Amino acid sequence: MKRKSFLSLTSLTVIFLVVSCYSGQSQVANLDDCLVDFSQKIKGHQLRQGALPPDLNTEKFFSILETYYQDRECLENVIAYPVRVTIEDNSYVLILCDKESKFVHYKDLGKTTDFVDFPYYRQQKLVPCDNN
Repeated sequence: MKRKSFLSLTSLTVIFLVVSCYSGQSQVANLDDCLVDFSQKIKGHQLRQGALPPDLNTEKFFSILETYYQDRECLENVIAYPVRVTIEDNSYVLILCDKESKFVHYKDLGKTTDFVDFPYYRQQKLVPCDNN
């Protein structure tokens, strides 16, 4: 009887871990769409207002984005991760790391509006966060 209980408990633990991992992976994978939407909204801002501020940073980026972007859930999901935004060549570079700030999940160049430029997470590449 003990063996049966132990096997049942072990099975439930494994199922829980698999579901938890899949759920976390699914959440990260869904960020692709958010980042593409962000690029499109920021591009719209540039068409209306002109160039991005030369001192663009993460805080200013999300402040601009909140003006044009209505999907609060998407914003909150992205902001839940360590995000760094800088300006480069009249556009932006967004780096989104894992929650432990060890590896980059995504690096997106604002110049492209229909895909995420470096989806390291999907490509299963381990790029350290501090080198970007």
